[in-house]
Amino acid sequence: MRIREWTCSECGVTHDRDVNAAKNILAVGHDRLVVGIPVL
Repeated sequence: MRIREWTCSECGVTHDRDVNAAKNILAVGHDRLVVGIPVL
């Protein structure tokens, strides 16, 4: 069984693995736009 989401026992917020991954990918993309993408 794969865990796709979990609920924090401290605050009760439900976290989704796929949504978190998408946010991380978006953040990396934004960082690259700020720095610039090297020309190959």
